[in-house]
Amino acid sequence: MARTPKYDAVLDAAELVVRRDGSARMTLEAVAAQANVSKGGLLYHFPSKEALLKAMVDRMVLSFDVALAAAQHSDANPPGVWTRAYVRTTAGGGSPSEHDLTSISILAAVALDPSLVAPLRERYVGWRAQAARDGLRPADAAIAALAADGLWLADLLGFAPPEGEERRVIVERLLELAGEAQ
Repeated sequence: MARTPKYDAVLDAAELVVRRDGSARMTLEAVAAQANVSKGGLLYHFPSKEALLKAMVDRMVLSFDVALAAAQHSDANPPGVWTRAYVRTTAGGGSPSEHDLTSISILAAVALDPSLVAPLRERYVGWRAQAARDGLRPADAAIAALAADGLWLADLLGFAPPEGEERRVIVERLLELAGEAQ
């Protein structure tokens, strides 16, 4: 089925419902109302709540990949360009963005059906392989990427994420580990 503007509008509405009301309250009816479409119109694009959640996860992964590619494009200093882009994209901020809030809500919803997180697991395998081929010592690339993931999770879950100068120094150190000359 071809994607239409309504398809993306329904996904936008679903993300808004999850951010506003929480994943447990994301119903097809609530999403249809938020998207200003009939439930039948929603079901045309997403035949089930699981299909909607899968599309939300797929879009989250695609959005991250686009941001990652942009970060790579802005850094022409191999080796380590991929790992530095991953660190910047994953941990470069200092507080959860609207996208991050959607990410945690989607991941929380996916906890109800772990099979829906399969696309994210598959991408992580690819990301780890890319880090290993980035021209750095594989352990350094893995440490930088895993630490960036830890910062992302600390932000998302509110696990005392480092902020301000502390955050800047940590990210700077990860970028050094990823081959950025100071």
